[in-house]
Amino acid sequence: MTFTQLSVLVVVLMRPTEVFMRPAEVTAYCSCKKCCGSQAAGLTANGYKLKPKDLVIAAPKNIPFGTKIYVPGYGLAVVKDRGGAIKGDKLDVWFASHQEALKWGRQKLIVTQFGEKK
Repeated sequence: MTFTQLSVLVVVLMRPTEVFMRPAEVTAYCSCKKCCGSQAAGLTANGYKLKPKDLVIAAPKNIPFGTKIYVPGYGLAVVKDRGGAIKGDKLDVWFASHQEALKWGRQKLIVTQFGEKK
């Protein structure tokens, strides 16, 4: 069992919740002005100050802040951000650098979401 698989298992055991898998178009972003516009400040929509090792997701408004989502190749992340273009089955994953975000690009994946299905 990998560390990531173990992390997902721990989340499930710690707090009983609904778990479901769904397709998502996952795009990478960082805190730079190219990705976030001229007001980029390293803060998420819920006021969280991003740190280099954070695994953060920007999700549509129907997915509450604090929801945990496992994204293959990224890890177990928490919804802490929003974005104007993030609707439907789209998610954005945050990276500490623009280069890392470019390397990830955009991927169509099956993600595992923990919490209520909305």
